[in-house]
Amino acid sequence: MSLLTFLGLRQPKSNRVPLTLADVLHRTVVSGLAALSIYGLYLGYSVHQHTIQKGREFMAVREAEVKARGESKAAEEARELSLAEAAQAALPKRS
Repeated sequence: MSLLTFLGLRQPKSNRVPLTLADVLHRTVVSGLAALSIYGLYLGYSVHQHTIQKGREFMAVREAEVKARGESKAAEEARELSLAEAAQAALPKRS
């Protein structure tokens, strides 16, 4: 079936009834809705992929922050430990 036959602009050689305006409008609406559905599926997939990509980027930044915070926390704990030992050494020993 060719596009012209589908639109009703060319009739095959038979005794079919010509398409009315309502038929053409109906086919146009149905074809448009089918195309819109396919486009909606494409957009849904595209948005899903974009969301996954942004989530992975966010998690990479978050892991880098946690790693940096862990390293600074270890240095801070070592400093606090040395200060605590110095404070204990400054007190006179009791027997």
